[in-house]
Parts: sequence; structure tokens; C-alpha cells
Amino acid sequence: MTDEKTGADRLEVGITISFQRHEALGETWDRVYGEALELAAEADRLGMRAIWVSEHHGEEDGYCPSPIVAGAALSRAAPNCRIGQGIAIAPLYGHPLRLAEDLAVLDNISGGRLEIGLGQGYRPAEFDAYGFDYRRRTRAFEETLEVLHRAWTGERFDYDGDVYRVKDGALRPAPVNPGRPPLWIGAAAPKARDRVIRNRAGLIVAPLIELRHAARQFADFDEQTRAAGVERLPHALMREIMIGDSFEEAVEAHRDSLDLVYRQQYAPERTGLSVKDPETGERRKLTSDDPYYLSQAFMEERWFVGPPETVAARIREWAPKLGLRHLIWQPKPPGLPLDRAMRNLERMGREVLPLL
Repeated sequence: MTDEKTGADRLEVGITISFQRHEALGETWDRVYGEALELAAEADRLGMRAIWVSEHHGEEDGYCPSPIVAGAALSRAAPNCRIGQGIAIAPLYGHPLRLAEDLAVLDNISGGRLEIGLGQGYRPAEFDAYGFDYRRRTRAFEETLEVLHRAWTGERFDYDGDVYRVKDGALRPAPVNPGRPPLWIGAAAPKARDRVIRNRAGLIVAPLIELRHAARQFADFDEQTRAAGVERLPHALMREIMIGDSFEEAVEAHRDSLDLVYRQQYAPERTGLSVKDPETGERRKLTSDDPYYLSQAFMEERWFVGPPETVAARIREWAPKLGLRHLIWQPKPPGLPLDRAMRNLERMGREVLPLL
């Protein structure tokens, strides 16, 4: 979407849903899925532009393993939102033509509202569970993208890769709109960003990277894009947004969720998160018990937290620095009561979005 006055990309705000449960707080998986549909309907009513479903496998909290299946249900609950994966682990779908088919079915169910978000995965245990050689994931991802592009032409095709083969394959049904649906790829390293550019995809960046670092990543991505002779490609940023009457109240309301998500699911020992030491200038790895981790300084360097006017001001400050097309946030992390999540959405829609 483009701003009529400036001709620049207008920021679009969407939500992400992971379908995790907080077992210690009594959440059940069926309840989590039911509440997600209620949340999606409310997000649609309040003007969120898209709903993105993330993916992991074998997690005790039930982190969604099937974002395409979940997306089909969400597309009916939220008839005006675009439906994306943020992100799907492409090598774990068995065969890229099957992945293309599943995505095409979702696109048709949603009436052409599909946003495809893909990555190669980074957790060895997930590949072990599927009996897939983790060392081959990058080659598998490259070949998946090649097969998807051929499938999206609508023509029958053959493909002979190192990992996958296709003989007289054809994508049926085709996507609602001719050609390729919008494509996003998760990437951090320069070589991975080259893949994004080759595939003319948007770049999607995860929530744990500092805002300053994310801005550098997007700037480097834009420079690589220009050097390749490619027109500017879109940026999407995933962030935690916690709205409350104050910074402290917002964090306290989300405390149980933060502890589950960032001390277990995305604990620094698991993600390899590091931080620049202000005294030495060198990066050091974080641990869950580091005083800086999940402190106010940690959050302010990454996320948007506080009263609606503060959140809006921070987004206005950073959106141009990041060159954002899409801002993606999670209104209901695991353990947060549905009524508080609905209040989060209400305040975002009624008090933050009008200020952007």
C-alpha cells in the first residue's frame, strides 16, 4: 500500500500467532486454537492488515507445527487480513511441489490473500525428528525455491536437483492471481540476504535483534539489492509490542509470557543471542541469568513498550530508519489471558494506529 501524498510505502501492521500454550497457567491446546480464531476476528475488525503464523516442531508448549493448515482457518475468521507464514521451515515439507500445492490451496481458500514466508530452519533437533540431514538444509531450501518458482509459472515442468526431482509436475490449483504470491524470506547473514534478492523476496527480521542492528541489516540489504541491479525490495520486522498504562504495568502484565517465551522457547542459550559489551566493544553471548537480559534497557533497545502514545512515538521514530513495509507483533503470547490480549488489540487499533 502506498501513501497518496508521498508515494512512499505506508506502514502496515499485522499480528503473529504461535499457538503456544502455557501449561502451568492451565492453558490447553484446543483452548489456545479456539482463542486464536477469536483473536483473528478481532484483529480483522480493528484494521490489522495481516496475520502471520510461525512454525516449530516437537516443542512442549505445542508451538504451531502447521502454519499453512492454521492459516486456512484464520483466513475464514479474518476475511480482510492477508495470511502469511512467519516463517515456515521449507525443507521439512517433504517435497517442494507438495509445499506449493498446500500454499495454493490456502491462497484459494483465502481468496488470494496469501503471503508466503519461508526459511531454511536453524534447530538441528527439528531435522533429526524428521530424519533429515541438517547439513543439507541450505541446498534443500535453494532447490525448494527453484521448484516453487517453476510451479508458479502454471506450466508443466521437470526438475532434477541434488535433493528433489520433479517429472511432468504441474501446480493445480493455481494461485488465485496469476504468477507468484508475495514471497518473504528470513535471513540475517549477507549470503542469506543474497538469496532473498535472487528470489525477489521481501526480507523479514526476527524480534530479538536490536533495533539499531536491524536498521543496519536492512540498510545492508538495500545496498546489496542496488548492487545487484534490483529494484528496492520490502522490509518486514517482527517485534514485541506491549501496551499498558506505563512501561512497568505493561511488562508486569506480560511477565509470565515473557518468561516462557524468552527464558525457555527463545532462551539465549538456545538462540546464541549476543550483545555488544559497552566497555570492551566486543560482542559476548548472553545467558538467561544475565542482569541485562529482559531488563528495561534490553527491551527498549528492541521492542515497543508502554502507553499507546509512547509506543506510537517509538514506531514513528524507527519505521523510517528501518524502511518498513510491515510491522508484525504478537498480541497474545502464551499465558496471557484472552481478555488482556483483546485489550492489547483494542488499544493498538484505537489508540496507536491513528497516531502512525
